[in-house]
Amino acid sequence: MKADRDKKTKLRTIWLSDIHLGTSFSKSNELLRFLDNYKAEQIILVGDIIDIWSMQSTWLWLPTHSQFMQKLINLSEKGVRIVYIPGNHDEFFRQYTDMNFGKIEIRERIEYRTQDGKRLLVVHGDEFDIFMQDSYRWLAHLGDRFFHVIQLISRITHDVRNWLGKDYWSLAGYMKTKTKGITKIIGKFENALILAARREGYDGVICGHIHHAEIKSIDNFIYMNCGDWVDSCTALVEDLTGDFQIVEWLKSEPRRPIGIAEKSFRKRNKIKSFKETEDKHV
Repeated sequence: MKADRDKKTKLRTIWLSDIHLGTSFSKSNELLRFLDNYKAEQIILVGDIIDIWSMQSTWLWLPTHSQFMQKLINLSEKGVRIVYIPGNHDEFFRQYTDMNFGKIEIRERIEYRTQDGKRLLVVHGDEFDIFMQDSYRWLAHLGDRFFHVIQLISRITHDVRNWLGKDYWSLAGYMKTKTKGITKIIGKFENALILAARREGYDGVICGHIHHAEIKSIDNFIYMNCGDWVDSCTALVEDLTGDFQIVEWLKSEPRRPIGIAEKSFRKRNKIKSFKETEDKHV
């Protein structure tokens, strides 16, 4: 057992968001395997961990969903800091912010200090989504139904590609990068969140909500999104040297214990895989 623990990649922090436990498209099996390969000092859950919206109409709570929650409890008992920041799908828990569930902290938002002293705002981000405003609330729920349909199609597509021996391909991810309307909505969300965090004096922001993992710098401001565990299976991590990476678990090599990091933020304000083009509209 000790040898297995020693093989784990050690990290300062793991950020996870949009797991959507309680639904059929939550990739909890993959998430458990991912966590088995890492040993982190803290795990920050950035919203939409339990999909209470969907559970109000269709209840599907799998054993692996319970195993994930139990794993968090066990880790917290062993000294790992666990912070739960509720999102819009699990907004029920917002009434318990600033309280603890055992040793798990429930917070509306937190400030995170990087190893080199930068101040980052960590928040789910739904309050910066125009469709989450009261006047558009019905549209948000309609969009959630559409999201369910996309996930169903994605699952069928994945099963067929897997049977044919092809690599993982995401329909939702394709739509987010190729559909002009969706990319425009994502851009507006990012800009609104960046402007709000900058006004509060932060050096950067970490969020979830839009299921689109990202690390980039805009006008010397750090924007990071940890993605999701219903489609892309991505996590944001900070290693012991202060480097930030997006781990894409489904694209990891079978023989490697960790996922391949597509993008990386270096602690001395250096961006890997990011060209020095800045969005002048922020």
